[in-house]
Amino acid sequence: MKIDAQQDFSTLTDDDLLKTASQLLELQEVDRKEFALHYYEPANKEVGKIHELTVGTIGIFGGNGSGKTEHALVEGIIRCTGIVPASLKATYPRQKLRGPIHMRVVCESLTTVLEPIILPKLQHWNWSGDPQNPGGERGHWGWIPKHCLLNGDWKKSYSTKLRMLQVLYRNPETDKVEGISTIQFMSYDQDSSDFASGDIHYCLHDEPPKFAIWKENRARVMRGGKGSTMVVSMTWPDNPALPVDWIFDEVYDKGMPGLLKDPQVEVINIFSTMNKHLDQDEIAARASQMSATERNSRIYGLPIRFSNRIHPDFTDQPKSWCFDCGKIVLLTTEHACSDCLGIAVIDYNNVEPCTPNPFWTCICLLDPHPRKPHFLLWVQVTPNEDYEIVASKQVEGGAEAVRDTVKEVEELLQYRHVIRLMDPNMGGSPSGATRELTWQREFDNVGLHFDLADDSSVGRARLNDFIKPDPYFKRTRLRADPSCTDVAFQMKRYVWADRKNEEGKDQMQVPLALHDDYPALLKYLMNYLPTSANMTPKVYRRERGSATYKVSERVNYGRH
Repeated sequence: MKIDAQQDFSTLTDDDLLKTASQLLELQEVDRKEFALHYYEPANKEVGKIHELTVGTIGIFGGNGSGKTEHALVEGIIRCTGIVPASLKATYPRQKLRGPIHMRVVCESLTTVLEPIILPKLQHWNWSGDPQNPGGERGHWGWIPKHCLLNGDWKKSYSTKLRMLQVLYRNPETDKVEGISTIQFMSYDQDSSDFASGDIHYCLHDEPPKFAIWKENRARVMRGGKGSTMVVSMTWPDNPALPVDWIFDEVYDKGMPGLLKDPQVEVINIFSTMNKHLDQDEIAARASQMSATERNSRIYGLPIRFSNRIHPDFTDQPKSWCFDCGKIVLLTTEHACSDCLGIAVIDYNNVEPCTPNPFWTCICLLDPHPRKPHFLLWVQVTPNEDYEIVASKQVEGGAEAVRDTVKEVEELLQYRHVIRLMDPNMGGSPSGATRELTWQREFDNVGLHFDLADDSSVGRARLNDFIKPDPYFKRTRLRADPSCTDVAFQMKRYVWADRKNEEGKDQMQVPLALHDDYPALLKYLMNYLPTSANMTPKVYRRERGSATYKVSERVNYGRH
């Protein structure tokens, strides 16, 4: 099929013009099939960010069918071939096109994922999308351009034995071939030692890898030099017992906006509802059949590993709260609740600057430990009887070290009235070889008197109420200063001790003994429920060698 480029179309008859137009459309369809990469457009603006990022680690978290792996594959193919799609010509960072590279794709299985799912997405003759309308708007042909294969032949480019694909790298300005890039395919059922070779410039993990595999690939990408990238694209598993905590710590948490954000890590969160290539009516129908937990994971791609959090509403990132629904919600473009369409919604955050006020009551809480740091927390009570966490410390050493730290912090805060509470379980237990010397007495002996707190589990429920936004003041009643990063870290990871296989079983009502120090101190605070009224200090005196205390009269600092 040939068309004369010098043809004067004004001289053609209507029939000839129609025939020529038909031939042009056929040529375009062939070009779309053999050069699909040129016509690529991101499914939405959010996932399209992957093509703008130049960081070393990228996490793409999304629901099923949200296009997370698809777009991560395209990013790798752009780097392997040097071909930038027309839709990205103006924005794609050219420093990422460094010549022929080595790319590695790691998937869950070579037989059930690589062969039937991933490879067809790359083969130019294969259609991925609506099976009733090949070449239509919902889907695409394989992303590897035919002219980037060796001699234009897939069989000469792909080795089934080595699971290695070779593609031509073309200069993005001149289109001249400058070398051959390789794409290696591996799976999670291989031993981690199989990954310990080669220099990798772009490594894509399809779904969550084992940590051992991630570490080996990270070492390979490090050898790839500046500009090399690690990518994980995944849907969070809806079984909280699966071991993906490390992904939350290594990628998700470091890439989320905030004071602790790692500048070399970026996170992209996408929903299945954002993918324009999917039938959204079908997604809505399926989503209506799911539980809230499953919907959050399968549709919205939220990290369900922590769906069993004891304090699920605590957040150090801005979130939206609907007072009508009484929960965290997603907002529509009209800033209405996506569940009830109500407008009684606000943005809230439990982490915000808290200025110490020396005239307000302060509670100092202590969780002592014999083999790990002692945990300290300072919380002030506002006139509205909200609680603000103004300082937190982890102290190595004995009672003297704690005393010195308390003195240092409180000289800075200058509170006139400090109430001290400690973990009743540790406070009443022996601090050393002598059973008569408890932790409480140990601190008494260095001049710090702590009362034993109430360990009732009621405090957890109260804490959840204080974490939620108040409908009258439109802010949370428990707030933590941004400097208390370790408090936010533990609050987001404090979970129930779920069984490994939770199917058909009730949730265990026992907290997991991990990241429980600061949450426990806040539970003691809620059991005590200090107020801003009538809180004046007591002076505890104990004569040397005596086992009893004498309490002085209350001292009033001019407060009524």
